[in-house]
Amino acid sequence: MNYPQRITSFSLLVTGFLLCFLLPAHGDEVPPSVLKPAYDIIAGEWQRTDGGYVIKVKNVQTDGKATVEYFNPRPIHVALATISRQEGLIKLFIKLQDKGYEGSTYTLYYYTEKDAMAGFYYQAAMDRTYQVIFMRKSKKADQ
Repeated sequence: MNYPQRITSFSLLVTGFLLCFLLPAHGDEVPPSVLKPAYDIIAGEWQRTDGGYVIKVKNVQTDGKATVEYFNPRPIHVALATISRQEGLIKLFIKLQDKGYEGSTYTLYYYTEKDAMAGFYYQAAMDRTYQVIFMRKSKKADQ
């Protein structure tokens, strides 16, 4: 057996192993969180612990799209907002695009046990990154 054939055989063996042992058996139920991440857990109003900065997350979709608003205390334009999973945590990424905020971003991770989001705020104008925490102000908003 030449090298390419051995690689193909090994790949088929690994694929077979994964299919047999990692996928649920016929009749076993797959938890809904595996099929579609429960991103809507972060819907609601969040306030940063070091000031009046507020994030509102609503209309959360299973594909990671949502309506996200940011206030300091006036509205600041959100150019991009995405929700995804990273290392088992729900991740909210926000890119701001407004006067004084051009290119500033939030990268936040949701911690279920604390019902809090923590992560980093990149202040583009000063090229500085800060650790931040947001606590829930209100229960889930319009999902």
